[in-house]
Parts: sequence; structure tokens; C-alpha cells
Amino acid sequence: MKNYFISLLLIFPGIFFFSSCRKYPLKSTNDNAVSLYNCSKTTVTSYICFDSLLTDSRCPSGGECVWQGTAIIQVTFHENGNSHTFKMSLQGFPSLGHPSDTSINGHMIVFTDLKPYPALNIPAPNVKDIKATFSILH
Repeated sequence: MKNYFISLLLIFPGIFFFSSCRKYPLKSTNDNAVSLYNCSKTTVTSYICFDSLLTDSRCPSGGECVWQGTAIIQVTFHENGNSHTFKMSLQGFPSLGHPSDTSINGHMIVFTDLKPYPALNIPAPNVKDIKATFSILH
């Protein structure tokens, strides 16, 4: 009986913690994908803008690379009239100041994907086709 009570004391706080998290849908072309030089739906109090693609050194499909590479972008997160501009990396390079996630005023922002993926012998993508995908948890 004592073990059962202790188990309940450990389980209920975990359930409460995970049920209090909610994902903010960014509602763009791809639900949570934002095109380069554009913002997610701006009718909500929190939204994100994909300001620039600083570098994309990911190993192209069909290529053989010594290093897998990464993509580094600059974004601006807007919340209640305040804006926060920062850089993010797909693989996360926190020692260089380029993490794949960040926390701003209780919002956890995660850079999860960049499309299209580079490929050998394919021309550079059109700017309107470049999209960054984010997850935002509160």
C-alpha cells in the first residue's frame, strides 16, 4: 500500500506537468513552416518570422561528406508587442551561440527542419521555396 501511494505521488505531478504544455500552431503554408522572409500567422499574440538563411552546410543528398553540416538561420519571435531576434542551428551549436532551441518568456522555440534539403547537381532553390519549421511550446 505504501509503494502504491508513493507511485501515485510520483505519477500525478508528471501528468500535471505534461498536460499543462501546449503547442502553439504557427499556421503558415505548412502548419508550422515559415517561408524565408515571412512570418507565421500574425493574428495571434505570439508569432515567429524567418528573417534570413545565414548558411546551409548540410551534406547534400547523394554526396559523401566528412561532416554532416548544419543550417543556421536568423529569426525574430514576437510576443505581446515585444520582439526577440536570435540565430538558431538545426544541429545545435550552443558553444558557437547557435542552439537548435531557445526559451523566451516561458515559450520553448525549437528549430526542427529546413526545406528543401540540398541535393547534388540540383540548382539552388527559389527563395519562396525555402521554409523553416518550428515547434513552440508554452
